[in-house]
Amino acid sequence: MKDCWKFATPGYLRNGAGISKSVFDYINDLGAARVFVVMDPNLPKTNNQAKELLSGFEKINSLVFTEFGTNPTTNQINNSVKLFKKLKPDIMIAIGGGSAIDLAKATILTSLNGGVIEDYLGGKKGKLPFINFIAIPSTCGTGSEASPYAVIADPKLKKKRGIEDYNFLPRLVLLDPTLIKSLDKTTLAATATDALAHVCESFVSKKANEITKSSARGILLGLIQNIEQATFTKKNDYLFAMQNAAFSSRLLYPRTGLTIAHALSHPLGAYTNIHHGSAVSFFIPESFKANYSYNKTGFNEAFDLVSRFHRKSGHKKIYSVISI
Repeated sequence: MKDCWKFATPGYLRNGAGISKSVFDYINDLGAARVFVVMDPNLPKTNNQAKELLSGFEKINSLVFTEFGTNPTTNQINNSVKLFKKLKPDIMIAIGGGSAIDLAKATILTSLNGGVIEDYLGGKKGKLPFINFIAIPSTCGTGSEASPYAVIADPKLKKKRGIEDYNFLPRLVLLDPTLIKSLDKTTLAATATDALAHVCESFVSKKANEITKSSARGILLGLIQNIEQATFTKKNDYLFAMQNAAFSSRLLYPRTGLTIAHALSHPLGAYTNIHHGSAVSFFIPESFKANYSYNKTGFNEAFDLVSRFHRKSGHKKIYSVISI
């Protein structure tokens, strides 16, 4: 049984422009009387779709938590837990990037099982099943909506640490490209770089097998074909392709693991509060150079896939993030 591994996914996935508005149908279908919402604080300020969602939540019995930043901290989660316990919601909805989704996961875990989030970062395990959990990502990078992990910053220890719990996988994921349109180009590129790192690191991992590699090949090509157009044109088709890539790539790496690039990005984020995708981009080129000799076949295959696309499309250079 040592070669077996678990492949777990969210319960349901729906996608398409405007699909996020269907969240209210699900609230009604589930008969939820009290709704806890974790929403990126900047999203309603810049995105009309998010404004509509916020307006909808204001019409029902809900609490919208927005007191968190780029990297959710232990203090922010413990504050969220206090409000969660007071409301006693039937459903949790996370709208935002990985920070919002990870904060929502940690909030449910701690609220239902007691204590503070530091207990779970220290190894405590939750025993109770989650309430209904819906994730609506507003970036195309972390893929937290498809992951059994949450990464939390601990300012006291100057560390970012992860928690694994298969209850973290949402009951429902809604991928809506209109929520990404308001991202500035730098942030959009940074989130996409995170997804690119996920699939590249999964592909060259020693734990990769033919099942994960066959998926990674398609995801990698999808990223390379759409990342530039998504960043500069922000057309729905390209943004949707990037959302799919972020979701799919995050399904891979719990099975394959990542490389030192992601390991190094966490302390950098903990000390500087830099966006995670930007942090990863600093380490990917050098980490690949350092690891190239240990898996030349895997790296060369990945580079060849990208090179063939660039030759076919008329591009003269491979993106520096994955060139040796």
